[in-house]
Amino acid sequence: KRIGATDIALAIGISYLTGHPQLSTSSDESTIRQVHQWITQCVLGLSLCPYAQQPYRSGAVAIALIKSVEQMLPGIDEQAKLLLDGTDETVLLVLQSGLSDFLDFNDFIDDVEHRLVATDLDDQLQVVTFHPDYQFAGEAVDDPSNYTNRAPFPIVQLLRVDSVSKVVDAGDTLAIPEKNMQTLRALEATSLQRLFPWVAR
Repeated sequence: KRIGATDIALAIGISYLTGHPQLSTSSDESTIRQVHQWITQCVLGLSLCPYAQQPYRSGAVAIALIKSVEQMLPGIDEQAKLLLDGTDETVLLVLQSGLSDFLDFNDFIDDVEHRLVATDLDDQLQVVTFHPDYQFAGEAVDDPSNYTNRAPFPIVQLLRVDSVSKVVDAGDTLAIPEKNMQTLRALEATSLQRLFPWVAR
């Protein structure tokens, strides 16, 4: 199940998301609402990815809902083809059920990477991951810097390598991770809780 960012924003913005033709269940609607809120308030609102604003606002970000872990790798195959054959900049594959443990999710990402290699897509697509309990190597579990990659669901993002290359060529992307760490560590605990209410306390 795939929906474009423009459709999502419009549906939420004028309050007719319930019954949206591309969303078949209330669970789907809830998932989309949470992902949209995370993107707009956290990713865009905190400028965690300064290059995300334009593609999201222009509708070049697709979101694919994946019901189970078993459907994720076939979903990767399908969404990778749609991404490369279409005009979207990126797609977020949102896992609605499963891999709630971050270490299990991290292990699963190895399978995703191997899948791209096996299908000769590793030179065309880049993988970025998000998880409710994301933890960077070497950081304490409660370090605010982890919130850079914390999302309401386990998410696998596929990015076009050519788009990433253009971004890298256009600016100082190496400074972004450090800036994000400073931004998140400067927030008070109440602000983090408001922005990331799904994170276990």
